[in-house]
Amino acid sequence: MTEYRMPKVNTNDAAYTLLGWLVEDGGKVAEGEPLLEVETSKAVEELAAPSGGLLELLVPAGRECAPGELLARLHPDAASLDAARRQPAAAADSPAPAAGGPVLTAPARSRLAELGIPESAALALDVPVVRRAEVDRLAARLAAAEQTRPEAAAPEAPQTAPAPQAAPAPQTAQALAAQAAQAPQAAPAEQDPPGTVLAPLSRNQRAVAATVTASHREVPTAFTAVDVDVTDALASGRELAAAAGTLVGLAELTAAALATRRATDPACFAALTADGTGTRLVPGAHIGVTFDLGAGLFVPVLHDADRSSLGELSRAMMGHRMAALRGAFRDRDLQGANITLTLHTDPGVALALPVVFPGQACALSLAAPRTVVLPDPDGTGFRARSLVHLGAAFDHRLLNGRQVVSLLTGVKTLLEAPHRLAGETL
Repeated sequence: MTEYRMPKVNTNDAAYTLLGWLVEDGGKVAEGEPLLEVETSKAVEELAAPSGGLLELLVPAGRECAPGELLARLHPDAASLDAARRQPAAAADSPAPAAGGPVLTAPARSRLAELGIPESAALALDVPVVRRAEVDRLAARLAAAEQTRPEAAAPEAPQTAPAPQAAPAPQTAQALAAQAAQAPQAAPAEQDPPGTVLAPLSRNQRAVAATVTASHREVPTAFTAVDVDVTDALASGRELAAAAGTLVGLAELTAAALATRRATDPACFAALTADGTGTRLVPGAHIGVTFDLGAGLFVPVLHDADRSSLGELSRAMMGHRMAALRGAFRDRDLQGANITLTLHTDPGVALALPVVFPGQACALSLAAPRTVVLPDPDGTGFRARSLVHLGAAFDHRLLNGRQVVSLLTGVKTLLEAPHRLAGETL
């Protein structure tokens, strides 16, 4: 008989939501087959069975489970399973979900609070577990129903609750994650005027807050930027996309150009050692790319980008883009970056200062293209060109300006000659 305990899925969360079992109680499972799904603060992760056997479920779906908590047992045969079931049931390690309705996961509760939807509306859904995705679908249905009403009633004035005692702010990512499951209410200050509306941060935003706070506390950041002429890169996008079978835009070209600089500018892909006296450089370019399409900010990783073609990188980024739209990443998609590319390409964004993630040396920011009229090289006239600001924030303990300028100008050179990024195959 093998005990199955909740593994440590990531380093940020103190507990995870058990979304559902993929094998029924008493069912047979083989080693390595998918066994259950858990939800962390950032992703949904599918976990595999550590060994084969007949499954004895001990914890139902919907629970918040800490690493190490006993979830199930895998028995070698029916006799072992029957003997275990004849044993008196052990007391549960965590409270059972409420009967008579679905279980609300912590991310779902946070999303409900964020959208102002009462929990009773989610509890009326005909699903066993209400996740963030179900809340988003519920919000869309409610919005559509509101738009189709012939005469919308005047909205009621927001109600404010009596002021609870303010809770101390968590100091670490682990503390933030541990409190996320309870979705605490924001506490009003005594001077808040009547009618002030307070809302808690979503679990995703708390994770962002922890990272940003750690960055500003730990990383002495400097910043520099260069202008890049992306006229040819934008023009070549359609041709490259047709060859690759997916979107190849400025973000994809920039990621590909950045990956090629791993060999030339390795210091920009390094990290500071724990004692602060040296650097640590792992093999490969593992580029985190920011995506925020409405379900929260995510930074999935393009692993081994320096060994991938432009087409492979573009297809991977499209997959990440679709996952960001659904808010459905696996934790391994979000781990292992050694440099970050932050995208700020909404029209009108001229410049952005990125956050350097703790454990990295550098983060690049790509702004939106802007049209600039420049003189022709031969001086006979003028021409309109598309330029962007490509910036880099960097940890000044590891890097100096010369090293970062080398990285930026190298990326700039490749973006201004995009055919060099296409290679022989896409």
